[in-house]
Amino acid sequence: MDSVFLSKPKSVWITANDLAFAVYDEFPVVPGHVLVVTRRLVATWFDATEAEQVSLMSLVNDVKSILEERLKPKPDGYNVGFNAGEAAGQTVPHLHIHVIPRYRGDVADPRGGIRHIIPGKGNYLAGREQPVATQARLTLATGHPNSPLWNELSWRLAGAKCVDVLVSFVQLSGLDVIEDRLFEAIRNDGRVRILVSDYLYISHAKALWRLM
Repeated sequence: MDSVFLSKPKSVWITANDLAFAVYDEFPVVPGHVLVVTRRLVATWFDATEAEQVSLMSLVNDVKSILEERLKPKPDGYNVGFNAGEAAGQTVPHLHIHVIPRYRGDVADPRGGIRHIIPGKGNYLAGREQPVATQARLTLATGHPNSPLWNELSWRLAGAKCVDVLVSFVQLSGLDVIEDRLFEAIRNDGRVRILVSDYLYISHAKALWRLM
């Protein structure tokens, strides 16, 4: 039986050890969503050897460290887990562990976590307490110096499949800020498109050359 994970080239691996490797999910639920996969084709966690299970969890820790270096801002929490069997929602019959970074306010009420796999059973506290103010708020980035837009965008790029950038001009100073994240998206098979004008004729030729 073939595995979609084993067909991936090692060049897209985030990290690896003797028995497992990690890759970005091709259909991330959030940017930075990673899968930790056994090198051997094994169906579920319960079919893996003890050594494979240890190797998988070791890589989960490594992935957390890597994501906290790459994602800005750092995640506030994580959901980590696997689906074992079709009844549990497993669609790829090759053991993989999901590592999903989470942020305060990314959903209105995160309480219950993975309990939400059964609709209505996630938050067992619901209805037993007075309503509390939710942390989920829409915020407007107003720019330098106290609310830079880049802080809201940069951490989302690692798992992005398509990035469209529309700017009035490109200069080296600005490119120094954004290019690492843009190129990281490209390395992760994302598509980046940039549309720039000749506003005031201040786009820098060397900056455009670096992009090309």
